[in-house]
Amino acid sequence: MSKGLWPALSGSIAQSERLDTVANNLANADTNGFKRDQVAFKAVMASATSAAQKEDIPRRAYTEKDFHKLDGAQSAYAVVEGTYTDFAQGRAKLTGNPLDVALEGKGFLEVLGPQGVRYTRHGSLKLSSEGMLVTTEGFPVLSPGAGQDANGAPVSREDLMARAIRFDMSKPGGGRLTITTDGKIFQDKTELSRLSINEFVDPKLLHKEGSSLFRNELAANLSQEAGGTQVRQGMIETSNVNTVAEMVELLKASRLFEANEKIIRTYGDMESRAVNDLGKL
Repeated sequence: MSKGLWPALSGSIAQSERLDTVANNLANADTNGFKRDQVAFKAVMASATSAAQKEDIPRRAYTEKDFHKLDGAQSAYAVVEGTYTDFAQGRAKLTGNPLDVALEGKGFLEVLGPQGVRYTRHGSLKLSSEGMLVTTEGFPVLSPGAGQDANGAPVSREDLMARAIRFDMSKPGGGRLTITTDGKIFQDKTELSRLSINEFVDPKLLHKEGSSLFRNELAANLSQEAGGTQVRQGMIETSNVNTVAEMVELLKASRLFEANEKIIRTYGDMESRAVNDLGKL
């Protein structure tokens, strides 16, 4: 196999993953609370994986390896090192719905998903038939509380459900709902609960699930310092995807993918011609 084929082949695969990521960003440009993803590439050079060797005239019978030496070229390639989430603040949109909240700052709402505690910036909330504050997916929104017991073990789902925010549905019309900038929730003039808003030491350690949920696997990543995140009632944070910039990225990735594919076809034609022409000699 030709030496130049390895970088082109690996580049095609890497650009294909980049295209998938950009396409997913564009598909979620109108998803509230969505954070765009981006890929990071890593290039491995043959010179870094194999030491340069001095070429000597063989003093023995030639073999096929003497005519076709890779010299580490099979170790020269490009790969996607990882996919990272851009946590830049999205634009706030006024909705007028008292249950909608936009977070201004680095914080996340704590919710209870089917697999445990999750975090989200999607602040479009609603009330269930039982008066529980839930997300659009139906996940209960939690009030502040410990996620671990005295021994450091995760608390049970029942204990987490005890932190769910519930409203008094016996009041006519449900009463007036007010959410202050620090997350306190009032029904008329009675303080019912408070939104659990968490900030993280390094948000890049969060794992994205779906379009707007995140999972934290390191307890030490939860910031213990007082956060500066503020809650804006009646507003919602939109996606931080810039459609124009993403379209430019899509075009760049498409052209690079096509360039790599052209190189692969060229090498294929060269090897085909070499085989056919050598057979005529």
